Amino acid sequence: PSSFQEGGRMATIRPPSSFQEGRPRGTDGDHPSPFQLPGGRMATIRPPSSFQEGGRMATSRPLLIATLLSLCAAALGDTTQCSHTFSNGQTFDLSGLRRPYGQRDWYADDRNGNMYYFNVCGDANEVPEACVDLQKAVQAPVFEVTNESDCFWLGQLKSTEWELIDESEPAAGVELYYFDGEQCGEGRARDVRIQFFCDPDAGVGKPLDYYVLEEDCHYSVTWPSKYGCPVSSSSALGWPFVTWFLLAAAAYVLVGGAYNVHYQGAAVGPEA
Repeated sequence: PSSFQEGGRMATIRPPSSFQEGRPRGTDGDHPSPFQLPGGRMATIRPPSSFQEGGRMATSRPLLIATLLSLCAAALGDTTQCSHTFSNGQTFDLSGLRRPYGQRDWYADDRNGNMYYFNVCGDANEVPEACVDLQKAVQAPVFEVTNESDCFWLGQLKSTEWELIDESEPAAGVELYYFDGEQCGEGRARDVRIQFFCDPDAGVGKPLDYYVLEEDCHYSVTWPSKYGCPVSSSSALGWPFVTWFLLAAAAYVLVGGAYNVHYQGAAVGPEA
């Protein structure tokens, strides 16, 4: 039990009997958990990320800053990881097509009614139910679910290559080539090319139904999109970097100023 002083007397807070893994049941652990003291007053248990300092709740400044910078770095990494510059200087940025965790994957079907679920520059967010039923719940960027409820994974994220759709005409578009997929007999592995054709008027666009092709376990997906058009290297990398750098700098100033005002006694102003 923890104790604190109240009007010259010591009051004891006893946790409720339904205490689970260091937090009261029914709370999410991110907010203070109130309960009633004798006499009708409310006491609050705060999560262990805060500690008492001179009667005020303080949070470790280095921990806040490290967490903030880690998040910014992760966000920046997500942005730059999905762009590529070829030897001819053409840069393509597909980061706007990546589906973050929790969003539905892209999908398309072919002329035979087979369905394809996939992500861009990342593994599919959800393994299709047919794959789970067949004990093929593996991480993969692309899945095929056949019209007979069979399931195959068509490549691996670690086995990805960027290629131009037409090397003689780089502005035609770019393709992501996923390979080393599920075995397809005779020692062959499935692979798939997601082809992003440059179409400035298509906006984000979407994979075209009936334009998913398969031949001897080699697949291709057609997707007209503005993201299939080359961009300058500065717009693909520079602006996201500048944006996140400015956000990180502003957050650092705000957190540091608040810390100095509240815990170091500094006056509110630029000196803080």
